[in-house]
Amino acid sequence: MHIPAAFPLNTPSTVTQAEEDSPTPVLGTAPGITSHPGDAVHLLREERMPLAGVPDCVARTYAVIHRRHGVYTHIYTVLESRQHVRRVAHLRRVLAGEQLAAARAWVLAGRHLGRLAF
Repeated sequence: MHIPAAFPLNTPSTVTQAEEDSPTPVLGTAPGITSHPGDAVHLLREERMPLAGVPDCVARTYAVIHRRHGVYTHIYTVLESRQHVRRVAHLRRVLAGEQLAAARAWVLAGRHLGRLAF
């Protein structure tokens, strides 16, 4: 199954990466992640990364500020592939409060990539 929006025609290494100084736009939703009204979804990083048996994997890492049961910042990595029909969402970290800058720094340090699999 080909998902055109999931596979942009950019370079095969890092597709996009939020800079430390640039503001991260707020998205309404993120594919594969449940959010509620009042939550803020921020795309932090999108990259192509081959996994075992999945050479065309695209990983998108989001920070979601959930406000439904208190304020928490969750960092998710969502995996997509042309070979798989489903998306796989990994909850990578939970921070108390609204901590978008800390989430961005954690992702830019590369700590979000360990132990990912379909």
